[in-house]
Amino acid sequence: MIATIETGSAGIRSSVRRLAVGFLAAAACIVVPAAPANAVAYSYLVGHPANPRPSGCTGGFAVKGTSGVFVVTAGHCATDAAGKGVVGHRIWGTDEAFGTVIRNDWVGDAATTGSYDAALIRLDPDDTAYQIVEDPVGHGRPGTGRVRGWYANSALSQGFKIGKMGKTTGWTEGTITEWRTVTYPNGWRFPALCTTATALPGDSGGPVWRHDANGVMAVGIVISGRTGSMCFAPIQHVLQRFGATLPVFTSNAKGARVDSRPGAATVVTEPTGPSIPYNPEPLRFEDL
Repeated sequence: MIATIETGSAGIRSSVRRLAVGFLAAAACIVVPAAPANAVAYSYLVGHPANPRPSGCTGGFAVKGTSGVFVVTAGHCATDAAGKGVVGHRIWGTDEAFGTVIRNDWVGDAATTGSYDAALIRLDPDDTAYQIVEDPVGHGRPGTGRVRGWYANSALSQGFKIGKMGKTTGWTEGTITEWRTVTYPNGWRFPALCTTATALPGDSGGPVWRHDANGVMAVGIVISGRTGSMCFAPIQHVLQRFGATLPVFTSNAKGARVDSRPGAATVVTEPTGPSIPYNPEPLRFEDL
């Protein structure tokens, strides 16, 4: 269970401050029905399209829960007519369906529900999620593309350089500028980190990453943006909310396998620069 966050603008600001250093969440036990099998096995890469037709989004990192491995995307990518997050939507990749939304956290304002704009996709039998970041447009990879770990909120800083992948704009880069409260058309509000990277419709759910001396590191998933501005949900929030871990490559050597055991990921927690300021002016959600 997530502790209730205070309502009102002061509460949102207070919650952002607390979220910036993380919070504790109970592990989620995800129970799902059997998924349909594909005629041809699908190999998912981090950044592939994740389209709940007729809309379009991008898939994020693979995460491991108590019921298996899932792909993360934005919760607003799978909604009903009223705009509320739903489950059961089939998800299409580059050329075929590869999974189904089995949990959607797009259920209400963060201040009153503790929810996030995130969802989990259960892969179909025989399909595989490879924890390798690839540009869905140009097909380039940062380094080997293999994810080695993730950055905790406490390590992120103003001016921190990141990259993002999206099915519309592909690989773009920028730096973290500030914490904002993103306000959606239905009035729901969610704290997010905003950057100077570009994201456009179709990029929602895509991976936000960093390539440095640690290797390719997960930072978050895209939830809103426009030219020259992209906001994302930190990977720490996503993992804690779903009670999940991040499968990683512990080596870049040829033939290396993904390790899903707790503690396998490199997790950077020490501050990397100046603290990230909070901008209290509400930021209107840019539908991606």
